[in-house]
Amino acid sequence: MNRYLRLEISTEDKIGITFKVLEKIYLANINLISLEVFPRKLYLKIEKIEYNEILKLMENIKIIEEVSEIKTIELLNYEQNEKRLRAIIDAVDDGILVIDKNYNIELFNSYCENIFNYKKDEVIGKSFEKVIKNNKSIINLIKHGNEYTNINTTSENNRGKACYITTGRAIWDDDEKVVGAVCSIKDMKKAIEMAKVVCHTRDGAFKDIVGTSKVIEQTKSVVELIAKGSSTVLIRGESGTGKELFAKAIHNLSGRKENPFVVINCAALPDSLMESELFGYEKGSFTGALNNGKDGLIKNADNGTLFLDEVGELSPLLQAKLLRVLQDGKVRKVGGTKEEKVNVRIICATNRNLEAMIKEKKFREDLYYRLNVIPLVIPPLRERKEDIPYLTKYFIEFLNHRINKNIKSADNEFINELLKYDWPGNIRELKNVIERAINLCSNDILTSECLLFDNKIFLQKINTKEVDNEKTLREMVEEVEKYTIVNALKKEKSIRAAARKLNVTHGTIINKIKKYNIKW
Repeated sequence: MNRYLRLEISTEDKIGITFKVLEKIYLANINLISLEVFPRKLYLKIEKIEYNEILKLMENIKIIEEVSEIKTIELLNYEQNEKRLRAIIDAVDDGILVIDKNYNIELFNSYCENIFNYKKDEVIGKSFEKVIKNNKSIINLIKHGNEYTNINTTSENNRGKACYITTGRAIWDDDEKVVGAVCSIKDMKKAIEMAKVVCHTRDGAFKDIVGTSKVIEQTKSVVELIAKGSSTVLIRGESGTGKELFAKAIHNLSGRKENPFVVINCAALPDSLMESELFGYEKGSFTGALNNGKDGLIKNADNGTLFLDEVGELSPLLQAKLLRVLQDGKVRKVGGTKEEKVNVRIICATNRNLEAMIKEKKFREDLYYRLNVIPLVIPPLRERKEDIPYLTKYFIEFLNHRINKNIKSADNEFINELLKYDWPGNIRELKNVIERAINLCSNDILTSECLLFDNKIFLQKINTKEVDNEKTLREMVEEVEKYTIVNALKKEKSIRAAARKLNVTHGTIINKIKKYNIKW
């Protein structure tokens, strides 16, 4: 049963009408719930009263000279908008979680109910830790405004475990203080299913490998052929050519595509940790080991693909153990006595000269032949320069979203300068140069004035002044950083807006303002 009565009152546009209407309600001793005031319209929400009292109230209001019409309505405008918004939020295929500055939940949609196994009525007004415990990302988001994008998260509450991808954005007031946060939630399983639908087609597998040059199309064709088998692949190429992208494409086009693609950088960890990461360990095998032991990445990749990046960095001991896996298809944990059968396709990558390392006794020759069953060479960027305009467009679109900029394109002179350069750092260097140019750009078109190459370290013009070539790299980088921050502050008119534009935190901008003594 409806507990409230809602009235729409049409009036003349004169001062004092609202007061006259409210006076009638006060004299009738009726409890006013809410009021909306618009030009020539008043909307009232009051407690439900008897029918004869309703008639009497409406008669008393209608005798006001400036009132032309009064009628009952179902909902006030703000109620309609709120219900419409809540229906939309419940209909979207994402979880929407709104948290206030005191870490209490304000909004919790139906998708969140399914993810966290709580009904909204159970959590609204309660601490977010009721459903998401010990989440430092949310705490830092509300406390410091540290926004985050697409973080893989696993959380556990009293009703189970949830695995999801989340993005968090702060809500700021006019004084640039955080007053709350909005978090979007995407179920990990659904995200993976959606990604698989896209990735396991030719276009999906190669979606991040940009270019139409003859050499890159030939490489893609070779990848399609390689993907059909299960033989070991050795990907060769200079640093920054995108070897991992090609390894992932091989996996996504293979019969193992539904199973794990596990990546490890062999240069990232010391030997002791690398061994336990690759092969796993039994409980108590070393100080700090987990009580239940741990499966290694080779075991985790069972029936899937293991990508060993920088394989030339493996120590002789680990080379020998990896050879054993390749020969026998078995893996033994650190501290263990039992061997486990695994079915793993291994793809390796390196920019090292393995043949020279064999002569220097730094790489096992027998392992080399086991890895180099199918060689795949990724061309450097200088051999596919016709792809640079396409790569530039791709990176502008990608980085616009990440840096919160709106660069439309690059002019011909900008592209021509890119084509003249030899790109020793390949595509990784190109991405860095374009990101740098986007940050330095003061309009919506990239020009040659924004270019700063890695090995030349020059900026043609900063604020109409030529760069002093006698300055150190640190001094030039600081000059560029200061110029970029000053330019952003001038355009955005606030520290918070400038921070969002440059994709850094509010605190970072404040610290840089102090460091460079920026006046604005």
